[in-house]
Order: sequence, then structure tokens, then C-alpha cells
Amino acid sequence: MNFLGGLRTPFSSGLNSVQSIINTRQLSSSLPSLSRHTPDKYWKITRYVKPINETVYEAGQEMPCGVKVPKERSAYPQYEYETLYFKRQNRGLYGGLQRRVTASRSEYLNKTLRVQLPNIRKTKLWSEALQKSIKTKASTKVLKTITREGGLDKYLTKEKPARVKTLGLKGWQLRYDVLKALEDKELPVVRKDDKTIRVKYIHPDGKQFIASKEELLAQLHAHVQNDSYYPIEWAKYQKENVHLSFGDIVEQLEGYNFDFSQVTAK
Repeated sequence: MNFLGGLRTPFSSGLNSVQSIINTRQLSSSLPSLSRHTPDKYWKITRYVKPINETVYEAGQEMPCGVKVPKERSAYPQYEYETLYFKRQNRGLYGGLQRRVTASRSEYLNKTLRVQLPNIRKTKLWSEALQKSIKTKASTKVLKTITREGGLDKYLTKEKPARVKTLGLKGWQLRYDVLKALEDKELPVVRKDDKTIRVKYIHPDGKQFIASKEELLAQLHAHVQNDSYYPIEWAKYQKENVHLSFGDIVEQLEGYNFDFSQVTAK
């Protein structure tokens, strides 16, 4: 009589467990081959970035705990990839290059850690849009890229996501200045008092302003000073209101019934 056919012995249960382990190992070893591994080239930039609070607060809302109100409004838009790792790249054009740590081993397998820093040079780069030379630190890789693409402006204004991630905070601010200068150059040129003047701003109602933003802000400061009992210093007022746009200044001047004939083309 065959007792192995109808009874479950420890030997047969051991074979089943071994077979299940073999099947599991074969399945797990085949999974990486089926999946596609696409590593992020700039993972240290995208992972270790300064957090940005995008919450929109309304007037009269209770101040959340832990939120700090800056004393001055920034003149530049927030940069999503301001890194918290190797912060010096925020002060120059590093092209996403990071500080690397490598290890060398002797014949007795003693490990020695070494730090490799990117090849950075102090240089001056000419900007056609800004019409001035920019003094900054840049890596040799970025300098080669600027030469290949045909100038600093083309390097900064490229729209690829990889370029935006590797600009750094300094490059992001230069990009904003270059784009704003290129936008200003597209404005029309008018003649007033036998002089050729480029328009600085076109209001939605059709007014073409030939005065600069600083000149309009000075006019607004004069009206605010007349309504104030205490003196308001121009330097302090300019510092506190540098964030105001052309449209905001014009809207406030309209509240004072300002005559725009002197600062407009028509």
C-alpha cells in the first residue's frame, strides 16, 4: 500500500516550499527586465529644492502659524528649482553641476573619500538685450554651451525644461531681465517735441507712456507726500514700492486726477 499518495509527509511539504521559492525568485528576477528604468539626470536639483508656498491669502484671513511675511516684495518671480544642496550654484551659472564625493582604495583596501568640485571660472558675458556685460561665475561646460548656442541671451531664454532646471537662481533672474528687455524692444517708437522716443508701456485704454516707471513713481510719491502729514523719504518710498507694476502706478495716479499729457505720446 502506498502511503505517500494519500498522506502529506514532511518531505513532500518541503519540496512544495522549495518549488514555491524557486518560482518566486524566477518571477522577481524577471520583473526588472520587464520594467523600464529612466533615472532623473537632475534628481539632486529636483529633490532638494527650496519649498514654495503657493497658497493665496485673502484680506482679513487669519494668519497661519509658521508663515513669515517678507519685509519687501521680490522683484523677480519665484524659482521652482532653487536648490538647498550645494547652494553656491544659486550665485552663478553652474549648469546643474553638483559637488561629488568619490572613494579611492589602496592595495590594502583602505577607503579614502575625496571631494570633486565642478570647474568654475570667473568671467564676463555680454548680453545683447541688456547692452552690458554680466560679471558672474560659470562652469566651463556652461561656457561651451553659450558659445555653441550663439550667446548668453539664447542660452538663458531657451524653453527646454532641462535648461530651466539647471539655470540656478542667478540664471533665473538674468533670464527674467533678458525677456523683459526683449519685450520692451518690441514696443513702438513715437515722435514728440521733435524727438524720437520709444514707448515704455501701453495701457489697456490706449495710452502710450514714454516716461519710465521710476519717473511715474516719483510723480506718485509727490502726490502721496502732499496727502501725508509726516515726511516720506524718497529712498524709503522707492524701496517699499519697487514691486509696483506700470499698471498699478497708473491706476493710483488716476485716483489723484493726474494729467498724463506730459508722460504720454498723445
